[in-house]
Amino acid sequence: MGPSIRFLSLLLSGQVALFAGGLALEGQVLPYRQVEVSAPVSSRIVDMRVKEGETVKASQPLALLYGKLEELEMQRAKALLERREFEAKGAKRLYDSKIIPEARALESRIDLELARLQYETAAEQVRLRTIVAPMDGIVVERYRDEGEAVSGAQPMFRLMDLSRVVVQCAVSPSLLSAFPPGQKVKVLFTEPAAGSAEGEVTLVDPCADASGRVRVRVVVPNPEGRFRAGLKAKVLAPE
Repeated sequence: MGPSIRFLSLLLSGQVALFAGGLALEGQVLPYRQVEVSAPVSSRIVDMRVKEGETVKASQPLALLYGKLEELEMQRAKALLERREFEAKGAKRLYDSKIIPEARALESRIDLELARLQYETAAEQVRLRTIVAPMDGIVVERYRDEGEAVSGAQPMFRLMDLSRVVVQCAVSPSLLSAFPPGQKVKVLFTEPAAGSAEGEVTLVDPCADASGRVRVRVVVPNPEGRFRAGLKAKVLAPE
């Protein structure tokens, strides 16, 4: 198959398009990052802190789970820790004064370390009752409501990071020389209000898919949120 026939077949397949005399790849706009936030433990939701469409920061609380029993256990472990600290200090003074043997002082230190581990374990159980955002992003979906029970690893929220977007294209290997990693390219968005922006080729997949196409990813800054995930875009080959 000659070059002109091969290029014509690519045009007909929708992989590429001619734009003002140049070559443009057809691609889909994806969020830069997307995560589902799950419940780390089984419990009941007592407070939902965010709504769908709300912008959140990393570590911001999203929801609270019931944890009264865990809080009581943490208080008990804290009281025991304070007692063990007091006993360990007293045992050290007695050992330094040669009143008790080293074995007694060592036993007191071991009891203190065990009490500290118990307190840290209890405090971690309390911490797990607060569901926090793992990244900056937008809450695009909330799967549960206040009062509902959730099990461990059950999804509760879906977050998207749209501070940047990814335009993903499936490209014929014969066109890859125009889009090397690090190449700056112009991206045209189909949404009229979005217009165009400059992006950078961040990935040329070393493996082709079953149809022989290679995945190319172009990252475009999106600080104003103009570009929506799910739409189409064209990536123009550099002149």
